[in-house]
Amino acid sequence: MTTRDGDERDFGGERGVGGDDEPGVRGDEEHRAGGDDRVRLWLFVTALSVGGAERTLVDLANGLDHDRFEVTVWTIFDQNPLADRLTDEVTLRTLGVTGVTSDDHAFAVEGAQNPLDYARAPLHFLRAVRRERPDVLQSFLTYDNLVARVARLVAPDTVVITGIRLVPTGEHDLAQRLDNLTTRFADHVVSNSQSGAEFVRDYWVPADRVSVVNNGRDLTRFDREAPEGLRESLGVPEDARLVGTVGRLIDRKGHDELLDAWVRVRADCPDAHLIVVGDGPRRTHLAARASYHDIEDSVHFAGLRDDVPDLLATMDAFVFPSHYEGLPGALLEAMAAGLPCVATPVDGNGELLEAYDSGLFFDVGDDDAMAGALALVLDNPDVAAKLGENAQQRTRERFDIDTMVGDFETVYERLLARR
Repeated sequence: MTTRDGDERDFGGERGVGGDDEPGVRGDEEHRAGGDDRVRLWLFVTALSVGGAERTLVDLANGLDHDRFEVTVWTIFDQNPLADRLTDEVTLRTLGVTGVTSDDHAFAVEGAQNPLDYARAPLHFLRAVRRERPDVLQSFLTYDNLVARVARLVAPDTVVITGIRLVPTGEHDLAQRLDNLTTRFADHVVSNSQSGAEFVRDYWVPADRVSVVNNGRDLTRFDREAPEGLRESLGVPEDARLVGTVGRLIDRKGHDELLDAWVRVRADCPDAHLIVVGDGPRRTHLAARASYHDIEDSVHFAGLRDDVPDLLATMDAFVFPSHYEGLPGALLEAMAAGLPCVATPVDGNGELLEAYDSGLFFDVGDDDAMAGALALVLDNPDVAAKLGENAQQRTRERFDIDTMVGDFETVYERLLARR
């Protein structure tokens, strides 16, 4: 990873993306005159936090053909724990906003310390877009999408691609409503699921301006044996049947229902243990809920981990009770690890898994059905093995990282050819 010395990190003065005498900034003419005819691609995201969209962005930035694409990752906040995963071919530039994090989830930004930064940061970014005029600007998340669409006004020759990473249900907040209503102002929208593409079309985006590029993963990382001693380090007995889940500890991920279901799972499978990987604002609440149900001895909150492939390798089954999703990377990784998966059939979950072939489904909030599906895979090793084998084969056929990167490159080239 290369970090630009233009000092976009500070709002004091016009450092990095500011005035006309700004050092280190190249406009389009200077870029071309320098003999570099690569496509200048800017990937714009709030922060490189530990999350599915951010991991996908990092994999994309690293995996692109750097002989053809000059890749720059822009972030609004300066807390970027995934930044060290970027390769040397990728430039990182940040607008330097200091974010607020919580004690429960130090690696996710919950907002800006100074609310004025929500206005100042986009202005600095838009000045950079106007001066440097990248060939392609791509955003991924709600706030980033809103800023990227405004960039079309200051750099009309730049191809602006915004993203949809999940399909929200229920009442939308203001930011989500603005995102929905302005979606059509992008040149193109990329969804990671068919469900997301259908959702976008409901907001007046023509079908020819929407593409689906499924998430992909480096599948070789998930084909491994569990490290010796890992279960012991987690407090899990070696002979226990271990169910796991991975994701941010937020309401829509369905952990409350999972803990309710776990009471019934333990009644059927007294040796079963549950590991919850991830962190978030609901961790204290969930720990208290486990204690209330008197299941805390069998529920292990592992927090944020950088050894998820190893953790998946030590599990016997995977559960994913999310209320709504895009195409979830956590579920995809569990499939790649060959685990039997039990999940809600929402949105991208239903595109990843096929019922009774590569996974089992239960309705959102139905903890009885969740418990029954988990008991089924735990009590029937042959069924579990077949589900896991089929899930792993499905990822190899459709969801590897090279396919994802190649599909993105195809989208870029098609849109640039029309410019």
